[in-house]
Amino acid sequence: MSAPGTPRREVVTAAPRTPRAGRAPTRPVRTHDELPAVEALTLRSLMRRQLQLGLTAFGVLLALLGPLPLAFTALPDPATRPGGAVIVWAVLGVAVYPLLVLVGRWYVVRAERAERDAADLLGRS
Repeated sequence: MSAPGTPRREVVTAAPRTPRAGRAPTRPVRTHDELPAVEALTLRSLMRRQLQLGLTAFGVLLALLGPLPLAFTALPDPATRPGGAVIVWAVLGVAVYPLLVLVGRWYVVRAERAERDAADLLGRS
């Protein structure tokens, strides 16, 4: 055995795996510099489009949820008005989540559409 505190060594005794029959060999991953000009331009356009979609989704959430703390400070103190805490919990615990789901769904649908359009432009499915 090894001394306490030294890492344990792993020994591999199995033979290396060979590719299974019928499986297509995987393509080597190409870097951005190795892509043809049209593919590089399409990839850059796709990345720009998805960044734009992400920033738009973030902006919508910020515009809709950002003013909530200001609205909550405008409400009377929950200690003086018993229903004030219920309103805050209802908004934060119930009303916010459908909005998050809708914005998230909108983003995913648009991002997948942008990927499909880029793949169609390159002639791939």
